[in-house]
Amino acid sequence: MISAITGTWIKGAKVIDAESHPFTKRFGDLKIGETISAGPRTITMEDIEHFAEFTGDTFYAHMDEKAAAANPFFPGRVAHGYLLLSFAAGLFVEPNPGPVLANTGLNSLGFQKPVVPGDAISVRLTVKRKTRRNEEYGEVRWNVTLTNQDGDQVAEYELLTMVSY
Repeated sequence: MISAITGTWIKGAKVIDAESHPFTKRFGDLKIGETISAGPRTITMEDIEHFAEFTGDTFYAHMDEKAAAANPFFPGRVAHGYLLLSFAAGLFVEPNPGPVLANTGLNSLGFQKPVVPGDAISVRLTVKRKTRRNEEYGEVRWNVTLTNQDGDQVAEYELLTMVSY
């Protein structure tokens, strides 16, 4: 009811299973609550090490088992949060040219649970809000939720895109 009144999807509101990938739909054709799910993708130690080497992010929680395990937040070495975001995008992005013009930002990014090698992440992408910007395109805000193989939420954020009419 609140989603219908405000025009904004909120957690717990009805979702609509997308019949086709939402990134292939024009602004006016997207429905609030329209959702796709993708995955899983298993995170490997090789993924973590490659990401650390490639980006230079060699924070001890990703590279040093003993030091990471001594931290009260980690059970041992964990995946980089930004690695998870990259893999999530790889799971939900439609690579062909289409109505999605640009990714313009992320809001309210939070990591709720560490991801360790062997965990498998899945992602859910939901149309949260649509705002007309001009005659050519509008902004679509998407709720993005990552879960592990046990269904535990590991990350959540709001993705902003510009989508043509």
